[in-house]
Amino acid sequence: MTDPHVHDRQSFEDQGAQFLRANTRESEFNYAANRPPHSHRLAGTTYTLAMRDSDERYGHMFTDREVKCEILGGSGAGRSVTVPYEAFELAPGIFFVTYLWAENDSVAVALDLGKGVATLVMGKLAADGIVSTLGQARIEEVTPTEPMAYHPAASLGGTRFLNTYADNVAYEHIYLTGVYETWMGVKGPQAGQADTEEYRAWKIADGVYLLYWNEAVLTAQMTFLFNFFDGRCVAEVFARTDGERVHSTIGAYTHLIHTKLPELPNVTRLDIYSGD
Repeated sequence: MTDPHVHDRQSFEDQGAQFLRANTRESEFNYAANRPPHSHRLAGTTYTLAMRDSDERYGHMFTDREVKCEILGGSGAGRSVTVPYEAFELAPGIFFVTYLWAENDSVAVALDLGKGVATLVMGKLAADGIVSTLGQARIEEVTPTEPMAYHPAASLGGTRFLNTYADNVAYEHIYLTGVYETWMGVKGPQAGQADTEEYRAWKIADGVYLLYWNEAVLTAQMTFLFNFFDGRCVAEVFARTDGERVHSTIGAYTHLIHTKLPELPNVTRLDIYSGD
């Protein structure tokens, strides 16, 4: 726990650094203990993401452990890298995929093979923080059974849940509106600590949401994919601490406390302010 007599910016940063260090080396706090299993179902497939708002196209050729990424259109056409990746199938045909495009450039994608679209959160570590870029794309190799539609922006306002990452690590998430989210450490290196962040979210499918935020105090970008029906989530941590780049995946069991999401009728529904 935090020293009950010291609650200042330095103590906040010290606890946050403990969280980030736990994702760079062995620690008593294993944020991946309850992470969903890796999926290898993308191995042997090729998917090209044609960006919605530009002429850029990104080819992805997956093997069991690596993905070859190539820029096929736009200003960077011809560049390619082959790098390790992680993939998780959070719902049938819906994958959370993450990799490093370069040493200080991360990509996290909600790859929706049913709708034939993808939503991307890209981060670049800069001297003064992380620059995040958001994008949506059409998957050229997929012909959707319904008219193609990109993932819509969403609000989790009025939703509260407990994320249990391990026996000794847990956080509450409280979505106050469609803009602001408060997290609070319940157990683990950030126990007793809380902060409010600005977030953005997209509805991938009923009960399945992609969201991200940049920490206000730490140099950290957090990108989550939640399946509230299954009570699971996976996240990419992209950050810097002690001069070291952090790129890892974590995951948790997600226990809903209350929500206003209409597709989740069997969860407590409270008449609380949610930015509506």
